[in-house]
Amino acid sequence: MTPETNATLRRYWPALASLLVLALLWAVHSLAFAPLAARYRAQLADAGEIGASLDPRLAEAPLPPRVTDLLRRNSVAAADADRLARSGFLATDLVRRLSDAAVECGIEVAASEPGLASQTPSTLEVRAHLRLRCRYAQFVELLDDLAKERSFYRIERMAIQATNNGQIDAEIWMARILLKRGGRK
Repeated sequence: MTPETNATLRRYWPALASLLVLALLWAVHSLAFAPLAARYRAQLADAGEIGASLDPRLAEAPLPPRVTDLLRRNSVAAADADRLARSGFLATDLVRRLSDAAVECGIEVAASEPGLASQTPSTLEVRAHLRLRCRYAQFVELLDDLAKERSFYRIERMAIQATNNGQIDAEIWMARILLKRGGRK
């Protein structure tokens, strides 16, 4: 480099440093924040379709993305709710989900049966009944796994009976609650 070029660079180094910082900030924004903002806007649009404003005073406040995702995964279209309840698919699916979770915890499923499906104006409730044979710690692990699944489950009734070999016989009557959503099917 010539001495004149060095002198020019020294004179304009704050402007060059500012341009470098601007380019770095633009790159971080484009690569990190723009995709997150786009995802957030899409989830807000989905939340509006679900009818997610639960409190009329907060109708303008957007729901966090995790809540929107939770509502989306635990809802059915209101138009499809009656058909799904009558078909028995949801009750059979609930029995399958509960049985699979029990087997993953090392629990023997002695019997399982789908229950009735009932509807309210805003929910669809599907029931299942399971008889299990396991150790108490395995049963607690099953309940913990179901709680982590992020579905709306309700234990309606539970009976635990100790056996002679250190295991328990457990009966559990559970319901899964699905919210009805308006809008598109």
